[in-house]
Amino acid sequence: MRRFWAYLGGTIIRPRSTFTRLLADPHHLAHGVGVTVLMSLLYTLTVIGMAIVKLQITTLPWVAIPAENYYFWQIFFAAPVFLAGWVLAAGLVQLLSKPFGGTGTFEGTLAVLGFAMSIPCFVTWIPETAGTILMLTGVMTQEQWLAVTARPGFWQVFAQVYVFVALGWYLLLFPIAVAVAQKVRWWKAVIMGIATLAVVGLWNFVFIR
Repeated sequence: MRRFWAYLGGTIIRPRSTFTRLLADPHHLAHGVGVTVLMSLLYTLTVIGMAIVKLQITTLPWVAIPAENYYFWQIFFAAPVFLAGWVLAAGLVQLLSKPFGGTGTFEGTLAVLGFAMSIPCFVTWIPETAGTILMLTGVMTQEQWLAVTARPGFWQVFAQVYVFVALGWYLLLFPIAVAVAQKVRWWKAVIMGIATLAVVGLWNFVFIR
């Protein structure tokens, strides 16, 4: 368990050396599964809170689910979508790595991508969960929160910036994970990492609100 938390913290501080140590760990896939399942469960708990307060989605859904009940149904598919996106990402990297001379295994790619995907998710999960708790405890309604973030000031900037911080982490961690897992040069890893991120990002956008 101590190694798991070390890998999680190391992904933030020293991702490249951390991913290298992770691949050398005989239990690297178990750690990758662990962090992905953890992130899936945390987001599912937050979605449960959103459903309880009857939070309304602010972006129209792409799937045929009524907007007023979207978070209730998302309780049941949030974790499967995240887990499927993780497997999809590893599969895409494995396919794209062939013409670039990648030599990594599918299991190793899964392991490092589990951490590369989860850290940016924590960045978005924390403020969204904090907002949900405020609504659950009656401190603030969704209308009040939207009004606060619409006014020029700190909270408006915060509501916009944390999403870009998460995106920045994705753009940094995906290529590093690909470079370490597939043992390819940085420019090849950047191409594969960004292409994979684009596909998985679209996958998540279709379902997650």
